[in-house]
Amino acid sequence: MDRFKDGFTLVIVPRRAAKVFRLHVSRNAMIGWGTVAALLALFAGISIYRTVDLRLEMAGYSSLRNDYLREQVEIRKVADEVDRFRNQMDRMRELDYKLRMITDLEAERPTPNQYGIGGSAENRTEPLRDTDLAKLDTLTILDKDLSGMDRMAQVQEESFNNLKAFLADRKDLIERTPYRWPVHGFVSSGFGTRIDPFTGESRVHDAIDIVAPKGTDVRAPADGIVTFTGWDTTFGNMIVIDHGYRVITRYGHNDTILVREGQRVKRGDVISTIGSTGRSTGPHLHYEIRINDVAINPLTMIVN
Repeated sequence: MDRFKDGFTLVIVPRRAAKVFRLHVSRNAMIGWGTVAALLALFAGISIYRTVDLRLEMAGYSSLRNDYLREQVEIRKVADEVDRFRNQMDRMRELDYKLRMITDLEAERPTPNQYGIGGSAENRTEPLRDTDLAKLDTLTILDKDLSGMDRMAQVQEESFNNLKAFLADRKDLIERTPYRWPVHGFVSSGFGTRIDPFTGESRVHDAIDIVAPKGTDVRAPADGIVTFTGWDTTFGNMIVIDHGYRVITRYGHNDTILVREGQRVKRGDVISTIGSTGRSTGPHLHYEIRINDVAINPLTMIVN
C-alpha cells in the first residue's frame, strides 16, 4: 500500500498526437472516490431491494383487497337473503295474526321490532375502513340479524303449532259449518220481512230465495246427515240436513231429490236440482239455516 501513499498518475497517450496527458490522483482523492462509489453501490442495492419488496407488498395488498371485495360481495348477498327472509317472516306473522283473529284466539298485532332485529349490512352507509374489517362489523350485524330471525322462527313455529292443534280440534265443526253457496245464482228475495207474492200481506221470510235455471245442481254447503226428504205443502219437494252442533239447513221447491233420509253427505255433494214445486212463482231454491231452531240470515254465514 506504500506504493500508493502519494497517489498515482494516469498517463494518456493519444495515437496521433505527440503530447502526452498526465492525470495525477492523490491517495486521499482515490479513497474519497472509492468511498463514494461504494456508497452509491450500496444505495443502489438498497433501492433495488426496497423496490422489489414494495412491489411484492403492493401485490399482496392488491390480492388482499380483491379478496376483501369478494367477501363483501358475498356478505351483501347474504344480507339480501336475510332481508328477503325477514320480509317473508313478516308476512307469516301477519297471516298468523289474521288466523288468530278469525279463530278468536289470543292475538297480538305484530310490530317490526318485536324480535329485536337490526338492519342488514346493505343498509349501513358508513364507509368500511381497515379497522372495520378487523372488527368484522358487517359480520357481527348479520350474526345479530340471523340470531333474531332464529328466535322469530321458533316463536312463529310454536304459534302455528298452537293454531294447528286448535284447528284440528275444530276440524269437524268447520266441515259441518254451512259457509258455501248451495247453488250459483242471484238472490231474488232476502231474509226478513217481505210482501207475500200470493197474499200480498207482510210476512217474515226465514230464508233467502236463490234464482237459477231449472235442473241446476244444488250442493250441500257442509257435511251432515239428511233427516228429511219429501213433500211440503209450502216448499214442495223439500230436503232437511242436520249438520250437528244444533245447525240444520232446509232446501225447498226442488225439482228432483237425489238423496235419501239417513244418508251422510259431504260439502259439495249434489243433493237435488232446482225446481218450482210447492208455492213458487218460478224456478228457485228456498235456502234456510236454523241454529237452535232459530232462523238466521244465510248471507251472514256464506263466505264463498
